[in-house]
Amino acid sequence: MLNSLHAQQIFDRGYEMCANALFSLSVVLRFIGSEEQAQEVDALVDTQIDQTLEEIRKESLRLKEVAEGNGIETAIGYTSAKTIDVQITSPRSIKYLAIIREFDGMMTHLDALWLSCVITDSQYARGVYEWKRRILRLAGQIRQMATRAVLAARRKETVAEETDGPVVGVENSATEDATKERAESE
Repeated sequence: MLNSLHAQQIFDRGYEMCANALFSLSVVLRFIGSEEQAQEVDALVDTQIDQTLEEIRKESLRLKEVAEGNGIETAIGYTSAKTIDVQITSPRSIKYLAIIREFDGMMTHLDALWLSCVITDSQYARGVYEWKRRILRLAGQIRQMATRAVLAARRKETVAEETDGPVVGVENSATEDATKERAESE
């Protein structure tokens, strides 16, 4: 369940794209590339996801403390909460979903501060915009990394196939030449 409209928008715009890219990294890349290559990309993705999740948790905690310091209750009810159906494609897709859910929780604190006039309209709008952009940018970066990694693995595979082909051809013609020379000398 996602309560805030902003979290729902992030889910609608970014989750499927990111989940598909994460599937490519977890499954497809390992199929066409090397395990070493997959682990290298995994480490980069894990770092970005973990860093974003940690930073959003810190911001949520900070906003909660500001609300409590101002005597504001942050248990807000939302009228347009939405139950979401999620296709889990990999363990990392669960982590990206955790970012969206954490953002949804952060929004309750931000909304409470805004509705209580502790933050201005422009502060609210800027905060929402920056976090949405950051979370969606993360999905885009993951998609780019997955695309580049899969393309690089395919290029390596193609180069390996191309070098196998001519080498075999050279060996065959060398064997044929040696056979002809032996036949001529006999």
